[in-house]
Amino acid sequence: MEKYASEQIKDMLAEKQSKGDLKRSEDCMHKDIVKCFLEGKAHKYVCMECGFADSSRAAFFSYPQSDQEMG
Repeated sequence: MEKYASEQIKDMLAEKQSKGDLKRSEDCMHKDIVKCFLEGKAHKYVCMECGFADSSRAAFFSYPQSDQEMG
């Protein structure tokens, strides 16, 4: 997983958006996730395909089986 400063992420996403390369978050598979740092500390994870960001890496994965009852 690549690591970037928060400002670098903003610049890269702005460039992708201006080119029309950002996917819709709902349609994205979140395969290109990078770790974002703010003031030297891990801040959040960002999908570079759609721009979705969350402090938990688990937010990028769905577990369709999790709503089914066990047994």
